[in-house]
Amino acid sequence: MKIQNNFAQSAPIPFSAVRPGDAVAPNSELWAIIWTAGGLSWLCVAVIGVLWFWPTSGTVQGNDHIMTSGARLLHHFLMFMLAAPAYKIGIGLGWPATALPRLRVTVVNVILALLIIRVAPLLQLVSSAAVDGASKEFAYGISVWRPFHATAMQWMLLFRLWLPAYVLGLIAVALVVTARRSHRDSLRLADLSTQLANARLATLSAQLHPHFLFNSLHAISGLVTDRPAQAVEMIARLGDFLRIAIESTKKPWTSVEAEVVGVEAYIAVQRSRFRDRLHVNVAVEAQSLTARIPALLLQPLVENAIEHGLDAPDESLEVTVAIRRSQDRLIIIVTNSIPAIREPLVPALFGNGLRNVSARLHAAYNGDAWINIGPDPVCGTRAELNVPTAAKERVDVTEGVN
Repeated sequence: MKIQNNFAQSAPIPFSAVRPGDAVAPNSELWAIIWTAGGLSWLCVAVIGVLWFWPTSGTVQGNDHIMTSGARLLHHFLMFMLAAPAYKIGIGLGWPATALPRLRVTVVNVILALLIIRVAPLLQLVSSAAVDGASKEFAYGISVWRPFHATAMQWMLLFRLWLPAYVLGLIAVALVVTARRSHRDSLRLADLSTQLANARLATLSAQLHPHFLFNSLHAISGLVTDRPAQAVEMIARLGDFLRIAIESTKKPWTSVEAEVVGVEAYIAVQRSRFRDRLHVNVAVEAQSLTARIPALLLQPLVENAIEHGLDAPDESLEVTVAIRRSQDRLIIIVTNSIPAIREPLVPALFGNGLRNVSARLHAAYNGDAWINIGPDPVCGTRAELNVPTAAKERVDVTEGVN
């Protein structure tokens, strides 16, 4: 009497494992994927088999003994336990970039598949004998099985019955491995993009120091002979500002409160330089103090307002700095009393400082922030920055990688 398994599957799906040259996964992770994804795939096949043979389970039809549902479940379990190491070997080889290594990987996977499905009848006999007590059929089944003497018809039956189940499990594991690697690659790319953006911000910030430092040292050199006391005072204020500026370069982002402290140190340098000719008023809304912005973003605007406003040697200048929130936006406005431009300034006409600010806004906010330079409604010139406050959470995360 022969033990027969008439459970037919669909045609096998071609195996497409992992991308060229990629490491697959750590051993512990690959085993976890095999036990979960591969195990779930085999469980689905087992359940379908049980339901398919449910009406005839445990019966004898002619000379064929139909396995019980319990024996069938045990058979699929043993098949999966045998397939799991084969998945580990086959997927662990990866998918090389060149043709010859790919051929070797394909051959290995084909050999593994053939070995697994060739053992299927033996495991079926073992399961039926253990659960159904079909010991008499076991000896006859062993003589028919004869591992290395299978006929072409037997191989065709094995391909039809067990190759689809094996390949489906292999594909399930490979897809999960590929998905996890793709997720890791996406996180790695996001991390590299963040570090690149931060490096770009730091580079742009560093360009501010020589610009301001040159102007300040030039002014100090003019005071050393005629007004040495004022020159000493200006050197002290310059030292305070540079200390704050250097600290700010350690992190490309800072709070509005810290940024205002740095601007006030800069203003102190300029007051030492211009004395009574310069009047600056800084008004910051309390709700804006905790907002995050790129470091040294405000200083070049104030410097631009002062340097252009005090071109005339005998005129005094009033500069106003106002910072406030407007819903989910942060509005920064810097105005000076002179000069009074007649129309908005196009970016092509920006000087070094304003171009730097514009570039940093693009690097930091990817087009979601802008700067406008134009005539002030009262008098003089107005520079307005509009940046999102919603970037705070993203900023806090990016600071962690620096």
